[in-house]
Amino acid sequence: MKNEYDLLNGSSIDVDEYEEIELTESEKKRMKKRLKREIKPVRKKARPLFAAAVLLAVTPVMMQNETVWASAVRISQQLGQQIELLMNKPEGSLSSYKKAVNETATDQGIEVKVNELMLDDGQVLLGLTISADEIRRTALGLNQNAPIRPGELRVKIGNMSFFDSASSIREEPIKNKDGSWDYLYALKLTQADTDGDGEIDVEGYSVLDHIDPSKNYQISAQFTSLEFEKNPGQTKSGNYRDSYGEIKGNWTVHTSVNGSKIIADTKVYPLNKEIPISEKGIEGVLSIKEVRVSPVSIKMHYTFTSNGSIRGGTDVGVDIKDQNGRNLSESGSGGGTDTVIEMDGEYRNDKDVTMLRFIPYVSDHEKDWSKDLTSDAFNLKVNNN
Repeated sequence: MKNEYDLLNGSSIDVDEYEEIELTESEKKRMKKRLKREIKPVRKKARPLFAAAVLLAVTPVMMQNETVWASAVRISQQLGQQIELLMNKPEGSLSSYKKAVNETATDQGIEVKVNELMLDDGQVLLGLTISADEIRRTALGLNQNAPIRPGELRVKIGNMSFFDSASSIREEPIKNKDGSWDYLYALKLTQADTDGDGEIDVEGYSVLDHIDPSKNYQISAQFTSLEFEKNPGQTKSGNYRDSYGEIKGNWTVHTSVNGSKIIADTKVYPLNKEIPISEKGIEGVLSIKEVRVSPVSIKMHYTFTSNGSIRGGTDVGVDIKDQNGRNLSESGSGGGTDTVIEMDGEYRNDKDVTMLRFIPYVSDHEKDWSKDLTSDAFNLKVNNN
């Protein structure tokens, strides 16, 4: 995907207020690596999954001036307490939608603190801080700068349980002074267990459509695992999964949530678009039913139904730009069969967006080509107050 995300857009920095710090080459590499935003795809049947990972953009100018970058990181070091800071929104701008939790769960000498929680359209966002005592870190073989990261999350709202859904993690690139790490964790609430049998029985769930805005709901957030990066000496191969260890446990925090504000300010725009596709042997119909715009995000579910079997590496999707031509595309997750691709696209919602321009595209990763279908692009005015 052709995605960019400006971590420090709109920030102002007075470098004279901060001490000058020289970063080593290894620190620079670790910083770049931790800027990666991971997308864990929804588990679907039959067809291999498609998932888009987003890299938070670090411009060459920023990385040439490590002093400015280190200072800027310190400004944003309250990620766990400020969900907005990695969402391109002013500090405190989402206060009416989120809830301060400040509850800590401890297991095996590791603390997971949920600082803030916010219910959004189709997802829940948690501002987290994770820390471990020295005994546990030593037992895991962690060095001083290695973080412990959140793993699998199960969320229960009222009698509904959500798990096995796509999730994303944004990690603060530098640890806190006490050795802890801050994260923004988002879990899609699209797959639900409605009868309590421990199995997903509803997919494509729209949580805001099923919440009574007049009620407060009990909500629990349970991490069943955490992850850590192994020391190079512990890694037997160079693949990603072998480089990480998993800690099984139970870190559960309880609070309550009311969805009235986010429900009132989330707008649904029917589109009902059917776009014929015929590009280099990729033929079928791209279908877009609606787009949902919340104060936090823009979401769209779309499908591509092929006239024949879909080749491996084929991708048919939709980018969204705003009225100034800025690409708002962030991530996508989904799956399908040999003839149908289903995708849930998520797009950045900046506060000054007044128009959305939808641009279908087709790509073939195996043959290394991509094409924007600008002749099929269309616009939508949105009320984004």
